[in-house]
Amino acid sequence: MALSEAVRGDVFHLSFMRLKTVSKMFGWCLAGCLAIVPPAAFTDEPRSLTTAAWKLESIELTDGRHLAGLVIDPDPLDASSDVGFVQVVRPPGKPMYLIAWARVGADRIHSVERLPPAEHALLKERVQAFRDRGDIRGNAEAAIHLARKPSGDPNAEAWCYEGEWFAVESTADPRLTRQSIVRLTQMFDALQALLPLRTSDANPSPPPATLRVRLCGTASEYKALQSEIGIRVANPAFYVPSRRLLVAGSDMPAVIEQERIASEALAATEQRYSELDRTLDEGIRRLAADLDKQGVPVRQRSEIVTRTRLRWQREQSQARARIEAARRHNAANVAVARQSFYGWLAHESWHAYADSRWVKSAGGSLPLWLDEGLAQVFETAVIEAGELRLDAADPNRLILLQELLHSGQSPPLAHVLCADQEQFLIGHSGAASTSRQVYLMSWGLAFHLALLDPLLSPAAIEALVAPTDRIEPIQQFEQLVGMPINQFETMWRARMLSLSGRELLSSQNEPSLPPAVMPEATEP
Repeated sequence: MALSEAVRGDVFHLSFMRLKTVSKMFGWCLAGCLAIVPPAAFTDEPRSLTTAAWKLESIELTDGRHLAGLVIDPDPLDASSDVGFVQVVRPPGKPMYLIAWARVGADRIHSVERLPPAEHALLKERVQAFRDRGDIRGNAEAAIHLARKPSGDPNAEAWCYEGEWFAVESTADPRLTRQSIVRLTQMFDALQALLPLRTSDANPSPPPATLRVRLCGTASEYKALQSEIGIRVANPAFYVPSRRLLVAGSDMPAVIEQERIASEALAATEQRYSELDRTLDEGIRRLAADLDKQGVPVRQRSEIVTRTRLRWQREQSQARARIEAARRHNAANVAVARQSFYGWLAHESWHAYADSRWVKSAGGSLPLWLDEGLAQVFETAVIEAGELRLDAADPNRLILLQELLHSGQSPPLAHVLCADQEQFLIGHSGAASTSRQVYLMSWGLAFHLALLDPLLSPAAIEALVAPTDRIEPIQQFEQLVGMPINQFETMWRARMLSLSGRELLSSQNEPSLPPAVMPEATEP
């Protein structure tokens, strides 16, 4: 976004709705990968931003239940044979998971629908890649070579990496750096599959400069980098098009360190209980001897000893339960922090990719409402098998947008379409309340046009990338939606207010759970 001359006129894209640092979100108790399956070759650009659903095989049971997934037995099937089956469940807006059924008896099967051999092989490959995603991710991280060099912080050295999409300089720990590199690579690969970069323009432009990524390991480094560039924002990440620079000020190192300290304290507490448990019998014997010396009758001694033993067992059981609960809580905190950090990376990755896809190669620019709106949509999208799966609304943004629309304080869509860069900027010259409203409205517009009424395609977006001397933003938008803006706004507001929770854009029944089911858990 274009800032004033006081900050050197650089252009920034800034994330929204991340105004609190991760470290303030978590109270530590002291008591999630992606498998890449090569997408099919592109013969034509996608017609919309929604990815096609996987083609699945199905079994209909005699009780009427329908299961969708992968039949693992060889074809053809004997009508009298039991069937091995892996159910594939892809809840909208959430990571997919698998349910491995015990063999389904032939007497329980009404019908089996198989895919053609080529499609069955593709599905089998995807399911296996999903099962192996942890190993694949680990191998990808291990394959990343990090070099050390002096950083902008005189007190620290940076980890450096150069890849196909970007070059990284990071003062975060090497594990987080590798995880971030893998995630960024997956994001750029998925964006290219969704919106392929040009390969054969009549007058091709020179390729854009290499994208530089800075991962700041501390808040002080992040603030110092802002000062060096000439900005001051509360946002945890930003992209500078004029410098081809993506900066993320992650609190993940602090979160991970807090979790490590908490984990050590929990382990020490657990060890103390184990040591006490090993000395319990000796303590019980001493107690019985003391009671005997005091002349306590045998029956009463026995009752006291029994109560003491039961009280200890109860205390130990409760303590171990608290320890395990604390571990789960802390692990959940790390998972939430990591997912939030990945969201920041996804948001800014979109800005960097769009900068290469349209601005640098075509000389045009995306409308701000669309650029910031799609960045928010991609921020919460699920990446699976090399695809950005856009199939649900972000429930948090949806609730905030509905509150804004109900309040009567929401700006008209014409205002959002014509909003300038200052109105999208948080933490500098833009008013926070105005920026919040414009961001929410732009997210709602992009979500509607990308998923609910999928009008956005590479070709449609191409038409919106126009020099400033072309048609006005409102006329351009009306051409996209095929109706006057007032008519569209009435329809759009009603549609947004009608949504509830996670909007399911594809009909998906709840999975039919088999007896003694063994779900294959996903990783964040």
